[in-house]
Amino acid sequence: MNKRLLMLLITVTSVSSMLTSCQGTDNAALTQNKISKKPIDITILMQDGGNQYAQNITEDDKYFKEMSRLFSQYTGTPYNVKFEMVSSSIYDKQLAIRFASGDIPEVMWSSRIDNPSHPNAVDDGVFLELGPLIDKYGPNLKKDIPPEAWKDPRVSKNGKIYGIPKMSALPNMLVLLYRKDWLDKLGMKEPKTMDDYLAFFDAIKNLDMNGDGNTNDEVPFAMRKGLAFSEAFFGYFGAHPDAWQFRDGRFAPNLIIPEMKDAIRFYKMLYDKGYVNRDMFTMKENDWGDLIHRGKVGMWFHQVQVLTSGGQDYLFTDPNASVGVLPGPMNAQGKVNLVPERTGVNNVYTVSSNAAHPEDIIKFFDWVHSGDPAKNNFFAYGIEGLNYKVTNGTVNWDPNSKVNLDKGTRAFYQVMINPAGDSRMSPLVIKAGKFADLTQKGINYTKMNFFKDESMYMPTPALLKAKPELGYRDGSLYMDMFIKVLTDREPLDSAFDKFVTDWKRQGGEQVIQEATKWYKSYYEKTSIGAIQR
Repeated sequence: MNKRLLMLLITVTSVSSMLTSCQGTDNAALTQNKISKKPIDITILMQDGGNQYAQNITEDDKYFKEMSRLFSQYTGTPYNVKFEMVSSSIYDKQLAIRFASGDIPEVMWSSRIDNPSHPNAVDDGVFLELGPLIDKYGPNLKKDIPPEAWKDPRVSKNGKIYGIPKMSALPNMLVLLYRKDWLDKLGMKEPKTMDDYLAFFDAIKNLDMNGDGNTNDEVPFAMRKGLAFSEAFFGYFGAHPDAWQFRDGRFAPNLIIPEMKDAIRFYKMLYDKGYVNRDMFTMKENDWGDLIHRGKVGMWFHQVQVLTSGGQDYLFTDPNASVGVLPGPMNAQGKVNLVPERTGVNNVYTVSSNAAHPEDIIKFFDWVHSGDPAKNNFFAYGIEGLNYKVTNGTVNWDPNSKVNLDKGTRAFYQVMINPAGDSRMSPLVIKAGKFADLTQKGINYTKMNFFKDESMYMPTPALLKAKPELGYRDGSLYMDMFIKVLTDREPLDSAFDKFVTDWKRQGGEQVIQEATKWYKSYYEKTSIGAIQR
């Protein structure tokens, strides 16, 4: 019996040793497999935005490699993340060709889920519904992106999410910038009311502020073609051209409301008194920027992020020039109505319903919205050892060094390949800049100088997308009327009334009907409640 027990003990010990040996071999094999596992590819199609660095990119670019390394390090899984850059001039055309041929990118950047290059992609099942995947793999996405962004019609349809928002650094980025050194020279306080603004404009117009001996070459308020970055004073009259109002049972654009005449009358006064540049109807972006850079402008409308990363160092050629920031003119009720409230969505990323690894794509976007310090440093400062150095725990990053400025490299890693949005307003970047206090002042203004606009969640009416002449930019019925009134070719009252009639007849009435139908349906179904009702 003892002999049988001894043999049994020997057998059990041998089997146990064999199992332990096999388990050790399996663990080693699993570890080796994880190390040698082929990286999962994630390629994002997007436009190059005119960025020189992006225009000359290769798929093995150092920033792609660093991003992939950091993401792999964060997840413990090897990934190969890169962007396929297409020229902005042909991007929409390329999208249309790819969709027509069935060559759908697994992940792509677009202006909205119903972009004219792929208007029916959601209905045709081309884009993957992302809600369930985000619920499972995107806790940081849900935490970091505000609820209103997910409801934006550029992102979702019929309550379902089909795009991941690429956010602005702030929901509202716009402020008024001005020559602080000129204001100080005049002995004036920062303007608050509209009368204060006009007094500043009048002084600039009639005095030689830049000291070149010419009193006619300074522009009090610089404007651009198509009213781009020029709408700063419409909201004061309750008639911002990009907002809508519900009145008398109809939801209509501010373009055709009676208050718009007051706003146009104000802009005509600015034009007649020489407070704006006479070439405002043809002034292009680069020429506008050059006019500011050469010290010819007293005030202009722009995004607050121009104050970060060097700010006024490259705003002006004059080393003695200084910039200030304003929220906009205050009305009689003490409110600043500079711009309509918006969701903060800039663009979207979509995922193809045929994507091989949709869960890994969501994990990547979740990472870029996480609090990972290494990720934050990458999108703020670039690659350690190349774009910045760390000495005794302190980051040394020069935003205006050659490696960061050359070919728009800084914009490339802070904005272009940053799916979360725009790191130029990151606390890390603001802190590293020379004008942190001024930038923060501008940020504070952006949080109080907007007004509520019930069209924020409205999908663009179909006819409005098909007929840009019903908008207010270049080539529109509105802009044609606006130019004729300002240049005294037609009187305001009759020109505006004719514009409203023509606008309605050429499709505007149909646009109002579609918008009103959406308005009534949306505000009856939501708990938000109408703002103007």
